[in-house]
Amino acid sequence: MKRAKSALASALFAGLAFAALPVPLSVAFTDTYETAPEQDPAVVLDGREVGPGYLVLSPVRGDGYLRLYEVETDLGIERLSGDGLLELRLHELKVLSAMEKLESDASFLDGLKKAAMRPAEFVESTVSDPVGTAKNTISGVGKMFGRLSRGVEQAVSGEAGSPAELAKSIAGQARARRELAVKLGVDPYTNYKPLSDKLDQAASVSTAGSLTVNALLALVPGGMISQVAGRAESFRTSLVDSTRAELEQRTADTLREVGVSDNVIDQLLKNPFYTPAERAVIAYHLRQFSMVDGLDILAVKAAAAQGRDEAYFQLRKVVLTLHYHETIAGLASIRQVAGYPIAIRRDGAAALIMPLDMVAWTEATASAFATMNEGLSDLPFPPTAVDFLMTGDITDLAAERIASFGWQITANMPMPDGPIH
Repeated sequence: MKRAKSALASALFAGLAFAALPVPLSVAFTDTYETAPEQDPAVVLDGREVGPGYLVLSPVRGDGYLRLYEVETDLGIERLSGDGLLELRLHELKVLSAMEKLESDASFLDGLKKAAMRPAEFVESTVSDPVGTAKNTISGVGKMFGRLSRGVEQAVSGEAGSPAELAKSIAGQARARRELAVKLGVDPYTNYKPLSDKLDQAASVSTAGSLTVNALLALVPGGMISQVAGRAESFRTSLVDSTRAELEQRTADTLREVGVSDNVIDQLLKNPFYTPAERAVIAYHLRQFSMVDGLDILAVKAAAAQGRDEAYFQLRKVVLTLHYHETIAGLASIRQVAGYPIAIRRDGAAALIMPLDMVAWTEATASAFATMNEGLSDLPFPPTAVDFLMTGDITDLAAERIASFGWQITANMPMPDGPIH
């Protein structure tokens, strides 16, 4: 029986195998392979496998790149590929649980009655398969490695929402929702419908004049308010103060400033696997190291994401690449090697920056990494060293094989503080 694989693992492997030089026969046909280990969610999540309204089911499987989770809630079982998407969902569930407690407050209930007098400000709820119950056998990241004014016009045309959504914007409900979401540390454009509905509900109460956003936040249990300092605060302010159309325009303008082509910008803005806030995060981070040559390669990969887990992988990669540049070693350029963006440091070394959860030496990962190593050797000026950095764990066998390439391995590198998990 074949092991389950993530869609992203399949994509990554296919792209690498197709784009680069042939894998050495000694690796492709005579190596020893392993299956990704099954893990106890209590160990992986350090006791957070159970929480308000959810249970992470055992065992946690993997595909050699990402962990594949099954999360049980009142809505059923949701399957999430990757530590990043799981952390995102657990935070959303925490905020959702806190917001549900608002309904026991008399002032909030009174506000709901007043809001009900203004039906045009409510969004009609339609949903199909809200928790994605179709079983995934391979993550989008795996597939990726395997294949290595305007607002009004859009509302009327149906491109950016219904007339009811435009009415919410005019009435101030849309801004109240954005402010509430940002202060709670969640994406104002979250695609998790239960949380999105709660944000709409609370924003409608604020718009009805019953409770300000700050008054609503005062009713939320302690410890939920997001505190952010430094340059990230300006980004949060922009999220609150910009309409969706304005945010998308700023994203496009910023990407254009760092050299991304209009075709790629258009593809990214139309990619349904990102939220508008996540696209803005990509642009915001790329601008922070705009002096690095080849940033458009990261944008091209992000725009081409073909699934939610692959999109979140690319988003995390952009964030982690900037973090590496600022805290570990300065980067000179981004090069595409065997279909994968690899950073070249100012000192001539290469940096393989990969937000992967659990690397195991499967046949697919062996072929992908060997192909990548071959591609590095084939560069006109091969790197003086290779730094392989990942956010998760690596098996002993995978560490041994990758170290045999001469790569320096750094595992369990935490994501920097911020909205991207």
